[in-house]
Amino acid sequence: MLRALSMLLILAGCAGNPARFSRHPETALRQADDLTCFRMTWGKREELLSLADPENFPGVRYRKGSSRPIERETDCSRFVHEIYRRAGLPYGFRSTRDLKQAPEFREIPVFAARPGDLMLFRGHVGIVDLDGLVISATKVRTRRQSSSITRMHPDSFGRRRAVLRYTCPRELQAGTP
Repeated sequence: MLRALSMLLILAGCAGNPARFSRHPETALRQADDLTCFRMTWGKREELLSLADPENFPGVRYRKGSSRPIERETDCSRFVHEIYRRAGLPYGFRSTRDLKQAPEFREIPVFAARPGDLMLFRGHVGIVDLDGLVISATKVRTRRQSSSITRMHPDSFGRRRAVLRYTCPRELQAGTP
């Protein structure tokens, strides 16, 4: 009985309408953290960034909709999905356009972004790095870049549309222990 009640409380924290955040940055940061039924530790964030490091992907080609291993070719949404899966943070694959509807994520204020969060742009997604840059798969435009996996300033992709934080693994949402 106690276990069932605990799961209900966890699920209640993961469900519901999109959050309304305070206009005060410190309060909004706390609110963004409180939305989660899964706390992404700094260790997990570092693991995500280590897995996503562009140096791990020399010579990777950009190909929209590719289903090949990301070490060979990928697009931005496939790259992000696979990095999260390898870090033990699975979610059902979604295109960049549909990520905001993924039940495993919650939208947070852009200024609350932390390393490992997803940053969405129009038609593009990447992982926020420690220094605020975005790690993602992009179309290579210069001969100096040997891989489509790059670390770039967020302004390179245009206006930020949203920041998503991983909150609940699907198993917790479904109520399975």
